[in-house]
Amino acid sequence: MDINKIIFSRTAAQKKKQIVQDLSANELLSITTDTIIRIVKETGSRISKSRDKMLRISERVGNNWNSDMESLYLSKGKLSVSFYLQYENTDTSTITSFNTFLCKGEYLGSVVRGDRYGNDRHYYFTYTESDKARCLRAILLEYLNKKYKQV
Repeated sequence: MDINKIIFSRTAAQKKKQIVQDLSANELLSITTDTIIRIVKETGSRISKSRDKMLRISERVGNNWNSDMESLYLSKGKLSVSFYLQYENTDTSTITSFNTFLCKGEYLGSVVRGDRYGNDRHYYFTYTESDKARCLRAILLEYLNKKYKQV
């Protein structure tokens, strides 16, 4: 089953939602960047007065540890992912390329922030293949909910 074609086919919205929920992790990881770009173009909101788009994920999913996926950005044809990261006694957001995030294997992201003494500290967050699959499922469900007005 090719989700890249089914998601845009003329199938009933409820059936599409059921198909997305029944997909395995390998099927979810087979989603192409072009599919995600089309999703952001169709259902994302414009950023100020530019042609750039942003798709905010309403039900955040992440690595069940210290970070969640916040939104997707499409700026000048390049797709990026925004993460909300919690560490020690504060939190922050960071943006990374979608292709970097989706590449095979575990994704290890890091943020460099200064502590109260001005020393740089590295904070890490990691996404396994199953974490990535859950994030992709959330993107597809967000697309279906926005496209078909809360299926």
